[in-house]
Amino acid sequence: MTVLFLAKMGRITGRQELLDEAEYQFLLHIKYLHDPSTGLWYHGWNFIGRHAFNKTLWARGNCWFTAGAVEFLEISGSQGAVKRFVLEALNSQIERLAEFQAEDGMWHTVLNDPSSYVETSATAGFGYGILKGVRCDFVDRRFKDVGRKAMQAVFRRIEADGTVNQVSFGTAIGMNDEHYKSIPITQTVYGQALAILLLTEASK
Repeated sequence: MTVLFLAKMGRITGRQELLDEAEYQFLLHIKYLHDPSTGLWYHGWNFIGRHAFNKTLWARGNCWFTAGAVEFLEISGSQGAVKRFVLEALNSQIERLAEFQAEDGMWHTVLNDPSSYVETSATAGFGYGILKGVRCDFVDRRFKDVGRKAMQAVFRRIEADGTVNQVSFGTAIGMNDEHYKSIPITQTVYGQALAILLLTEASK
């Protein structure tokens, strides 16, 4: 979240050191949270124990990268090796996400565990990142239908008054998958925001 702010301030103020720091921070996230065996993302990293906790592939943690990567590349204007590296990580993630998308267009809160509940904020973040990635030529166009399917799934979970349903509460890092599966469902600001991002992008 700070990375996008740094990149934006770097562009507005013309301060190259802020853009450089934004790129560095983004690459650090890939270094420590990207799981090369799946292309997906861990929730956190422990610098004392040098481990990724339980290595749970938590959906909303993954969607922050999907949505954040396309925003970062657009805001920062990064080129060359940095852009290539981010795009490789993004497309690797989306390739695997397509495999885990449920039949109704949603994703489970633990991506590789179909016994965990489906979750709207993550689905919205994935849909947004995929559709914007396709539009900006960051992501292969063959994934457009994955993004549209996510958009339709999220739309079905929005009430007439704008309430977005099936969003999980704020989630601390857990030491097992059951921790993530037991997080309560509620209405949240980030659920609303991610749905707005997705629907706005879908309209384009």
